[in-house]
Amino acid sequence: MPDRSPNRRHILKAVVALGALTPLPLWANPMPSVEDVAFDPDIPVLGNPDGDVTVVEFTDYQCPYCKLSFLQLSEVMKEDTGIRLVLRDWPIFGEVSRNAALLTLAANSQGRYADAVQTLMTARERLTFRSTANLLGEAGVDVERARGDLQARQDVLVGVLARNEAQASAFQLQGTPGFLIGKALYKRGMTSDDFRKAIAQARG
Repeated sequence: MPDRSPNRRHILKAVVALGALTPLPLWANPMPSVEDVAFDPDIPVLGNPDGDVTVVEFTDYQCPYCKLSFLQLSEVMKEDTGIRLVLRDWPIFGEVSRNAALLTLAANSQGRYADAVQTLMTARERLTFRSTANLLGEAGVDVERARGDLQARQDVLVGVLARNEAQASAFQLQGTPGFLIGKALYKRGMTSDDFRKAIAQARG
């Protein structure tokens, strides 16, 4: 499969240029709770389901900073098997992003959620309804079945996106990505070193 990762050097420079990350304690925004955000039964878990640290990413499949942060976090997860990852889809880039999020969630019934996420997060080309379907098909997703599952479970899956948006609003996120790591909230893209520090802080 061709390398579809974004221009990592260019985007990484932009992320680093944003400056040091300062976690915002959740007591500044007491609702929703960590449990509400990190343990939603309708959202599949990536990484180690029994990990001792949960990383939650508010993300959009068309957001280049989300993609780079996901790649940086993936590197950290290769060396740290104690990370539990939850992606909260917040499709701020419109209907194409919303379609991608819903189909990816629907792919979980086929056991292809992780494959779908990996494919869309590493896609270089601009997403459209057609390219999303093609990419998911390349990832092994039966797209027609996923559409059927989406229709059958529309209330549940649309409800996931509604909760994600409500939580992002409660946390006063200005855009994607945003991260909840342990009990600390980070409102920008993160490098692998940022993730290591934040995860160590959560464990501490």
